Amino acid sequence: MSRLTKGVFYLTGLVVAGLLSFYSGRLSVSSQTVSELSPIFIYDEEDLLELSIEDIGKYHGDVCPCVVVAFRAIQSAISRLWDSEIPQRSDFRIITRCPTHGSQDVFEFTTRAKTGKNRDGDFRIELPEGTSFENLFADNFAFIFIRKSTGDSLEVRVNKEIFPEGFLKLRNKVKSGKAAQKEEEEFEDAKMKLKYKYMSLSADEFFVFNGE
Repeated sequence: MSRLTKGVFYLTGLVVAGLLSFYSGRLSVSSQTVSELSPIFIYDEEDLLELSIEDIGKYHGDVCPCVVVAFRAIQSAISRLWDSEIPQRSDFRIITRCPTHGSQDVFEFTTRAKTGKNRDGDFRIELPEGTSFENLFADNFAFIFIRKSTGDSLEVRVNKEIFPEGFLKLRNKVKSGKAAQKEEEEFEDAKMKLKYKYMSLSADEFFVFNGE
């Protein structure tokens, strides 16, 4: 084997080893960050359930940014509306401004409340005027939680400042099918970074609370 061939093999080995190390590190950080989020404890009648974000990720198919937003929103609502108590699934009424599948799956999986046309239902989607699934703005990321047994309510709204500039505009372009492949790749990369940012922020950095 020539010296040149040996050199090529050596450099190829270094590149492969570096890539493996990089992706292994990303996976390690990802797993650690996800598992650091506390589970949600909730009663289903007499049964005490422990629901992790990984459980909801399996139900939804992925732990995407909207899953993280809704998961942390319902955690915050429980800590403020139920204080030190563990709530019953049936004690929730939720009104969301966000039509994304990730947030909807979090609320349905956690409380078993289903969306429907009945305005008296326990889970409703009420979109701000001019918005839709393909046309979201920061105002869509708001959720009203009502404790049915007491009538107490809390609005949990994502802090607008945590959205990177241009992120929602890019997201809407991708969801409408008008984005180029490069823009789709940029969106996926930005979404990954945003997900881990959402996991690391404190609740007071992440949300604005109204109704306490």
